[in-house]
Amino acid sequence: MSAVSTRGFTMVEVLVVVAIIVVLASVLVPVSGYAQSAAQRAQCMAHLRQMTLAATSWAIEHQGAFPPGLLHGTDQDCLSGDVRAWDWHRRADGEVNPGLLWPYVSGAGANEVLRCPTASHVSASWSGDPVTGYNYNVAFIAGEARSPAPDDKDLGAYDLLSPKSNLDGATHLTLSQCPRGASVALFGVGGRRNGVNKFMRSPVNAGPEYDLAYAGGQAFPMGSNAGRVDGSVVTVELPHRGQFADDLPTWIVDQLDFPQNGFLSEDASAYDPR
Repeated sequence: MSAVSTRGFTMVEVLVVVAIIVVLASVLVPVSGYAQSAAQRAQCMAHLRQMTLAATSWAIEHQGAFPPGLLHGTDQDCLSGDVRAWDWHRRADGEVNPGLLWPYVSGAGANEVLRCPTASHVSASWSGDPVTGYNYNVAFIAGEARSPAPDDKDLGAYDLLSPKSNLDGATHLTLSQCPRGASVALFGVGGRRNGVNKFMRSPVNAGPEYDLAYAGGQAFPMGSNAGRVDGSVVTVELPHRGQFADDLPTWIVDQLDFPQNGFLSEDASAYDPR
């Protein structure tokens, strides 16, 4: 009767197997991470496409005006305590519901579409609102209301829309006033230091508004997605600091936390659709 061999692995053989496993893992883990990142980016771009189409649908039904970025109060009473933004509507009693844009979004709820899967920040810029990760072009396109005062008791929310120095005193642009819609962001992945601002600003703001501008940039984890006025969605690979950054106080520029965040263009070309 022949003997059965019971020889085990030598130390050299074990080390060779371990080395092979380490090499395979070093190859597979980045591939897996890249696939996950690509899937998140695709989902983010799908969200942005839905948002831009919804905003255009609103504009078609409202004499060409896009949804306001921010309204205080109701249409009849600006002192009601309601805060209506493009993303969320916070009622006077604190209840939060989907905002102005969402009756025009088909096939998905606000909780799904408004959560950007590529956003690296978790801090919302508005206390009480769910984090979105996205922001909306109020620098040039959408109207934005000032806060109400006691003397405004006879006014409605739309009466408080603020004139924009970027628009020579107009409060907003209409769809017909956006001939460069194929080159200009309507929505994007928002980014600022320690959070997300849901209002997209431009690096070129007329007047004393640079403090707002540098809190309303875009996040660049691996490029920054943007939904343009014409409904297209693109990825901008590299962040811009803004053409006047070197002339501004440090406390303003530092709000952006460049290059983790930045602007889509050095000037206003990615924001001004005229």
